[in-house]
Amino acid sequence: MSDRPTVVNAAIVGRRPTGLGVYAVELIRALARLGERLIVFTSRPDLLADTGVETRAAPAALAPEHGARGHAQRLVWIQTAFRARLRRERPRAILNLMPEGVLAPAVPQITVVHDLLPLRYPVEYPRQQYYFRHYVPLVLRHSRAVIAISESTRDDVLRFYPATPASRVHVAISGYNPERFTPGAAAPGRATPPYALYVGNVMPHKNLERMVEAFAAATRGTDARLVMRGSGRARNVDALRARIDALGLGPRTDWQPYAEADTLPSLYRRARVLLLPSLYEGFGLTALEAMACGTPVITSATSSMPEVVGDAALLVDPLDTETIAAAMRRIFGDDGLVEDLRARGLSRAKLFSWEATGRAVQTAMREAGADARVAGAG
Repeated sequence: MSDRPTVVNAAIVGRRPTGLGVYAVELIRALARLGERLIVFTSRPDLLADTGVETRAAPAALAPEHGARGHAQRLVWIQTAFRARLRRERPRAILNLMPEGVLAPAVPQITVVHDLLPLRYPVEYPRQQYYFRHYVPLVLRHSRAVIAISESTRDDVLRFYPATPASRVHVAISGYNPERFTPGAAAPGRATPPYALYVGNVMPHKNLERMVEAFAAATRGTDARLVMRGSGRARNVDALRARIDALGLGPRTDWQPYAEADTLPSLYRRARVLLLPSLYEGFGLTALEAMACGTPVITSATSSMPEVVGDAALLVDPLDTETIAAAMRRIFGDDGLVEDLRARGLSRAKLFSWEATGRAVQTAMREAGADARVAGAG
């Protein structure tokens, strides 16, 4: 095997990594532990300081917290400055941790796709239509391998981008950090009064208005609380706050923009239940993290969620508010069910690891290299 490095495009990692940023950092760590020689372009080299990988500077202005402007600048940077740096680094391959890659690259390119949400809900995400309908398929066309983070996402890639050969689309299921997300032998017990927890962005597909309506119906006359950690665009946040106030939930709701990394495991452990009634998830990492902490989960019987939780959670129709509320009533009213789901979740979580993710990506990278040699020979 060539000793030339794989260059990793990790410009998506920002100041406060969530979702995509966590995935990027954990996958890089896993590949490094598996012996891959990596050169990582990132604005957060401090997050990889203990991995032994080489890092190169990516402008902080490209990070996701800079919104649409940062996204546009990132796409330009990839085709200009990043492309120029590739000529100097002379890698054996490029690994893009988002569907943002070099067009007509000189070496094999592997691209990760997390979800195709804007194509499923175009009315809710009008500004992302050009990107997903024109730019992403170009990147995939110029990629020797495509990594989907779930079978659900793979199905969507093949559905929306039928020109992509099925043989090039690999599934590498995401993992979680078992050192952070554990039930904790010395962890505090469930909080009193009990609370339901939501962790994630405030976006239309997260189905949060139905979630708060169901919570209000399920906990009427009780002191149960709703704890939320996450933010989003002002109009989405304002609309959800207005709905919470209209339902009379304001005094029982603790909503903060973010959960600090060192407090998140405790938030999971002390919660009565994690709520994730999304219309669509590429993977649903918070459900996995909650299960690993011994916390029951209510989530949707759609997209990737059954892949993640199996029989270890209560699955609901995300379009049916009463069904969501009924699941909440069961969790808040049945200690035996809570303990059963705790045990099932802990067992289920053990099936996932970043090492397994890394090995699946590593296999795809090697197949992409072989594919390139065959194509070159032809």
